[in-house]
Amino acid sequence: MTDFPPMQPVTETGVTAPTPPPRALHPVIYLLGANLGMSILLTALVFVFKHSVVEYQVAHHAIRRDSSLTPQAQREIFRTAANVGIWSRVAGNVVVAVVYVFLVRALLRGRRRAYLRVIWLSVLGIASLALLWVNPYPLWMRAEQVLQALLLAAILFRVTRPEVRGYFARRR
Repeated sequence: MTDFPPMQPVTETGVTAPTPPPRALHPVIYLLGANLGMSILLTALVFVFKHSVVEYQVAHHAIRRDSSLTPQAQREIFRTAANVGIWSRVAGNVVVAVVYVFLVRALLRGRRRAYLRVIWLSVLGIASLALLWVNPYPLWMRAEQVLQALLLAAILFRVTRPEVRGYFARRR
């Protein structure tokens, strides 16, 4: 038997072989996975504690004395709004979970659009978590929101490092 030299990747004429993702992209992938895990955990906890979360929000909602509605009617309206808000967040978490699966695959393939989506999703995620502070939530949900915001900030920091940014640079 003779030893053959290692094979070079087969490429079409004029097409360069894809470069492997940089090691600096690995923490981004892990942080995306951690954020996804937190979203799934929050979704499960909301299913289990939905009633107590809604009741907490209703109990901490300010009743307007100058309203034409009775305090009980105001509480019922807010209870309905709180239910819609919680289910909207759960639905958002499910959508993000599905998007993350495809996003990670596209990142590992070097797709620039996936890189830009990670940046936008991180910025929008931090902004949406900041907006949640206007509503009353139990302390355990506040802690989850802070942790998720920190994860998103870490993703944003890691994805904008020069090595990762260079890997996804616009090709000319």
